[in-house]
Amino acid sequence: MSGKEDLVVVKDNEILNASYRLSLIEQRIVLGCIARVNSTDELSKEDGFTVTISELQDLTTAGKGLTSLYTEAKQAVERLYSRSITLGKDGSKMRWIYAVRYNDDEGSITLSFSPLIIPYLTQLKGSFTKYKLEYVANFTSSHSIRIYELLVQWSSKGEREVEVSELKEMLQLGGRYKRFTNFLNRVIKPAIEDINMHSNLLVTYGLRKRGRSISHIQFKFDVKQEQKKITVEQFVRDNPTLTKGKSAPEVMKLMRDMVT
Repeated sequence: MSGKEDLVVVKDNEILNASYRLSLIEQRIVLGCIARVNSTDELSKEDGFTVTISELQDLTTAGKGLTSLYTEAKQAVERLYSRSITLGKDGSKMRWIYAVRYNDDEGSITLSFSPLIIPYLTQLKGSFTKYKLEYVANFTSSHSIRIYELLVQWSSKGEREVEVSELKEMLQLGGRYKRFTNFLNRVIKPAIEDINMHSNLLVTYGLRKRGRSISHIQFKFDVKQEQKKITVEQFVRDNPTLTKGKSAPEVMKLMRDMVT
């Protein structure tokens, strides 16, 4: 797999707004494979995508040893096949994965996406969002990845208001954190800290009440200045695979797409 600086995750917005929960290691496996999907090509359930344990180490927080990562990855493979996602208003569930296996001889994981998920990853023509995998690589929580995706989807506006109950449903936390302060301190604030420290966004938040209760979280965010000031030459050096064979105007359009 290419370095994380070359990999781009592309998802239909319906997946970003869906209800599901994956652990951090499961998220990294899935995102590492999604970043290898060509979003303009036709894809079948037989098409497999592989991520190695050493590549996963590059998509994890510093200090994670390979030995513990091998153990976590094997356990994640056992869980991934049964993981579901709820899409649409009717509450129907579908599996993320059609097939998954751990390749013990080479220390890697190969998975194929389910036929019902494939249309949300390939041949995308409607509303979809893309971002560089490196922007979420060092997050410490799976919630940070989900919240980052919800924000980057609205990056052209720079703000997004989300109902607390809706956000809990997206994260499948409906039965937890009944006290809003617990939800704020254990989910929202750590996610914002992750995003501000590791990604291309700077985020602040506000709260809106309905009656006496907090009903909505108001996120405001902008692309970090160093991301805005990057030159075409720097972008080409940092993204050789993405920019190969592209003209300067095409590279500039790609740069704009990465932050909008």
